[in-house]
Amino acid sequence: MKEILSSLRDYFDTGQTFDIEWRKTQLRAIIEMLEKETVSLSKALHEDLGKSAEEAWLTEIGFVQHEARFVLRHVAKWARARRVKTPLFLMPGRSRIQPQPRGLALIISPWNYPAQLALSPLIASVAAGNVTVLKPSELSPACAKWFTEMIPKYLDPKAVAVIEAGPEKTSELLKEPFDFIFFTGSTKTAHYITRAAAEHLTPTVLELGGKSPCIVTNCNHIKTAASRIVFAKFLNAGQTCVAPDYILVEEKLKPQLIEALKTAITEQFGPENAPNNFVHIIHKGHYERLCNMLNHGEKILFGGKCTPETLHIAPTLIEADMSHPSMQEEIFGPILPILTLTETDAIGQALKLVAEHPTPLAAYLFSDRKEDVKRAKRLICGGFAHNDALMHLTNAHMPFGGVGQSGHGGSHGQFGFESFSHMRSELLQSQLDIPLRYPPFTESAMKWLRRFMH
Repeated sequence: MKEILSSLRDYFDTGQTFDIEWRKTQLRAIIEMLEKETVSLSKALHEDLGKSAEEAWLTEIGFVQHEARFVLRHVAKWARARRVKTPLFLMPGRSRIQPQPRGLALIISPWNYPAQLALSPLIASVAAGNVTVLKPSELSPACAKWFTEMIPKYLDPKAVAVIEAGPEKTSELLKEPFDFIFFTGSTKTAHYITRAAAEHLTPTVLELGGKSPCIVTNCNHIKTAASRIVFAKFLNAGQTCVAPDYILVEEKLKPQLIEALKTAITEQFGPENAPNNFVHIIHKGHYERLCNMLNHGEKILFGGKCTPETLHIAPTLIEADMSHPSMQEEIFGPILPILTLTETDAIGQALKLVAEHPTPLAAYLFSDRKEDVKRAKRLICGGFAHNDALMHLTNAHMPFGGVGQSGHGGSHGQFGFESFSHMRSELLQSQLDIPLRYPPFTESAMKWLRRFMH
């Protein structure tokens, strides 16, 4: 491990990764890798999660290809120094901001989207000119093996290394002095990552999760709302950090919404308790945790079937309240609690209930009232979508990231590039000297300095 890190640092010190053409070559290599190895990566995703080839392309392969092409088009512009204003007292100097690579970056990626959440930050890292260690999740071993085989084949092996590691080896890895750490995963693990990073004062970006609420009130397009909620929730069997974690629905809309959700699930995933091409739960422990949520006297409105042999849980709707176990932690599975807003001011009640939970990674509002959208600005969350869910993260022109306990820092597009960069301030001064800046500071000199700095 130490030899790998030392070799990466030595290569960074050559200055090769500062070259924009080198960076573009790596981005083209990622695009080529995904084009030529689509079948093998799809097989790995199916082996680890049971993803269909269509879902694998939509949520992982195609997603990353789009990201890489977007960054390739813009990286030269992002990497250029940007002129900024220079105050009068620094004239005739010039001021600019120059993005610089941070150095040796560590990316720790999760199991739920093994390709997307490893390669998307890798795109940002190489675009910014770093050398990079990629540590894929041990819970998606087929994808981890794919990275180990394919990354050295397509990308510069002197600049990008894959280290497969379980918890013990990862602990050893985190003792090393990285220049930047990008972590995607649980809040619990993030505490450990942050403590390890603090030993070396290493900056981090944390992409976590949380209970992302979905508020439905004053909505006249229930069928559309249901279709979008179902897609966002049950994609990847609900194992998505920005999936709607629970619904808060206005009481008079609840019966209509429940029926529309049932219809949408059947249309998108097949008959109740017999879904088609549905992703399985990642491992037995996670499966049992989710099944236990369905044994607390809640009313199952739809689905509810658990199949231990294949670790499948059918898309499930339950009626719950704030005391239910599903409301005590992030669900991260295909169970969707529906809670009723009983007060006259439904949006006000919803905002109050959401504020009682830690800040979520996303929040969703389905409403036809502009006033509701205006009031939803009070929602403190990583990202927000009005009349949609999950899709905000597909726009590479916007940052994706959390706030508070859902993480910090941004990724995607220019925001990912800047996270993996140090934005260096530069003052380029002339040799023309102004004696006023030097002591002793006479009354006359102070008069002029005050004017210059006003």
